[in-house]
Amino acid sequence: MSAVMNQQVMRLAGVLQLQERARTAPPGELAFILVNETMQVAGYEQAALWDARSSRIAALSGAARPEPGAPYVAFLERLCRRIIRTTDAATLHEPSPDGLEAEWAEFLPPHVLSCPLTDRGRVVALLLLARQDPWAAAETQLLTALSGSYAQSWELARARRLPVAPANRRRLRRWGIAAAVLGILALGAVPVSSTSIAPAEVAAATPLFIRAPFAGVVDSIAVAPNAEIHAGQVLVRLDRRQLEMQQSVAAKSVDVADAQYRQATQEAIGDPRIREQLAVLRSKLDEARADLEYRRSLLARADIPAPAAGVAVFNDPGEWIGRPVETGERIMLVAPPTSARIDIELPTADTVTLEDGARVVFFDNINPDRPVEGRLVFASYATSLSASGVLAYVGRADLESGTALRLGLKGVAKIYGPPRPLALWLFRRPVNWLRELLA
Repeated sequence: MSAVMNQQVMRLAGVLQLQERARTAPPGELAFILVNETMQVAGYEQAALWDARSSRIAALSGAARPEPGAPYVAFLERLCRRIIRTTDAATLHEPSPDGLEAEWAEFLPPHVLSCPLTDRGRVVALLLLARQDPWAAAETQLLTALSGSYAQSWELARARRLPVAPANRRRLRRWGIAAAVLGILALGAVPVSSTSIAPAEVAAATPLFIRAPFAGVVDSIAVAPNAEIHAGQVLVRLDRRQLEMQQSVAAKSVDVADAQYRQATQEAIGDPRIREQLAVLRSKLDEARADLEYRRSLLARADIPAPAAGVAVFNDPGEWIGRPVETGERIMLVAPPTSARIDIELPTADTVTLEDGARVVFFDNINPDRPVEGRLVFASYATSLSASGVLAYVGRADLESGTALRLGLKGVAKIYGPPRPLALWLFRRPVNWLRELLA
């Protein structure tokens, strides 16, 4: 009794597995599963699946596909049509004297079980199972239960969506293209903030420039580059030798003019003609004295002091020693060691509309992960040649309060301009190139 129960349980498990297999099978494999894997529930020698829609044999056990027009296939199609006309339930069949007994004996074993696959009261297919041994009632019940799942899986596999008519397909394609074009145009019209990246450097906010007070030659630089200095400290010494010589000559000129004036004063007492020359001699003496004072003042200004405390910013001192300078030529600048102002060189190829108060973000080369924000306070109207030989606009920006960056620290600045359409911003360079090409 236990062996019989185990066999029934195994058959029931096989039914459940076949139901899941049929439900998840691809449409092209379902017919093959129905005629070949049903053997897990009940053994048979031959199986055939007949499709009610086409009235044709859809699959045969042990064959890749049925051969239309073959005698065996034609016999099965006639047999299935006769069975469908006479019954709609699982039925056992044997050869009968109705004209098919001769072919039956040739093509099929004597015991045939027909299992109609019925969905919502309509037969959608017919599964024929044939073997030499008689069919048991338990096997018939299991196959009847399995036929309902087979019918639903068969209908689901054969259900197809209605094809789209060519005219509708073309219409849908045109609508899709139009929608895509409109979407791209709408996206291109979205306003975005125009930005540009430019090299920048920390500069002094209130620099004091050290300039040559007169034309001369630099004798020495008294401080090192970027050295801290105090107010009144000598920074630059100009050559004093020529000035001292000119002062000596001016002093002798004063002595000569004074002696001439004194002698003329004494002689003028008795000579009226000499009395008339006293005014000329007096003016020459005053001129000589003024020249001497001028030479003394130049000599006093040969040592250039620092106007305030700070840092001396200049390049290599060796470039200045022995170099002639003109009046007002800048030698160095004095400024606090830190600053919150940056100078920006924006190339003309990457320019945006520079407006006072525009947002600026500065990324220095030492700590690029800690950007500092600021506002543009100056923008040049004309371009100038930068140190790298590129035409650029010059801008200045004050960083947020509390910022203290070392003078000369370099980095890049991101400048935000007014909003522009996305398409214009993306294609600005091709547009400029095309404009130059057509100009």
